[in-house]
Parts: sequence; structure tokens; C-alpha cells
Amino acid sequence: MTSFNEVGKFKKFYESRFGKRVLQREVRYLRKELKGRNKILDIGCGIGVFEQALPELNVFGLDISEAMLREAKKRSNKHFVIGSAEELPFRNSSFDGAFMVTTLEFLKNPKKAVEEVARVLTPSGKFILMLLNPESKYFKTRVKRRGSYFRKIRHRNLKEIENLVFKHFHTKAEYFLGIRGEDVFTTDKKDWAALYVIKGSKR
Repeated sequence: MTSFNEVGKFKKFYESRFGKRVLQREVRYLRKELKGRNKILDIGCGIGVFEQALPELNVFGLDISEAMLREAKKRSNKHFVIGSAEELPFRNSSFDGAFMVTTLEFLKNPKKAVEEVARVLTPSGKFILMLLNPESKYFKTRVKRRGSYFRKIRHRNLKEIENLVFKHFHTKAEYFLGIRGEDVFTTDKKDWAALYVIKGSKR
């Protein structure tokens, strides 16, 4: 269960100058990739920063934490639903777009979650998956910090996750979001890219 303290940590991060720069890059990427989609699901929406930053898109936010969703509802008038990524509370083919930002790697059953994403997407629906890159200098620095949520990651093998997604989607993958200290920049270098992005359309 998510505590109010954890909600506060996310708020503090996204309200910091560094957090805002990170969010700006992620939002720009998602906006470009999901443009033209009619109904989009954000799985693991947390405090709703993407819903707030993408007012022009029809995004539904899902999270398992009531505390996170209470904060999310303060940020925008988007639709928010409580539920598990491994058992999505939606009918088949309910969305034509979906994304997860640093969520799948924390789940107990990523295979089931990917299957659920494929189930709720329409034929040719698009999926954007942003994963923390354990090989990056950013990750290696942050994971050493006491109380870092990076320590809660259950799955660090990016290729294994990519194979799970490939079973249901025509995929492309790339390194994204260079971070050096609190500088945010464009890179496709594994050592500097904080995220690994897997994206594709449903098979």
C-alpha cells in the first residue's frame, strides 16, 4: 500500500527543477508517439503528472494506490480508475493506445501485465513502455541511496522484458533520456540513457 510519504516523494520530485526537465522530455516523447490516438490508458499513473501535462489527449489513468489517485484527481479532470496492471478492469479492445512509465519493472508478474495490455488494446493499438535502464550511470547512482525506490525493482533484464512485449507487439526499442547529475540531454548511449523505451503496435 502506498503511503502519503511516498506520494510526497513523487510530488517533491516532479516539482523540482530537475523533475520538471525529466517530465518535459517524457511528455514530449509520449505526445509525439500517441498523437492521433482516441483513447489512451496510462498504467501506473501515480500522481497523474502525465494526465496533467497532456490535456489535449484522452488519457485514462490507472493505479493500484488510492493515495496516488487522490493526488492525481487534484491535478486534472481526466478519468482515473483504481486497479492492477496484472488484471486490468476493462473490456477487450477498449483503448487504441497505452503507456507505462517506469512501472512494469516493479510488478510481480510483468508477463501477465503485457498480456493484459494486449487484451485491452484494439487491433493495431500502440503501446509505449518506458523502463529504467539499470546500466545507466543515473540508475547506478540512485540505487545506492538509502530509501531509493529504485531498490524495489523486481526485473532488471531489459531483453527479457523486450521478448515478453515482442510476443504481442511489432516492436522497436531505443535508449532515451540522458542524465548527467541534474543535466538532462538527448542520447542513445546505454551508459547515459536513464530509460529504455520499447514501443510497438499490436500484432
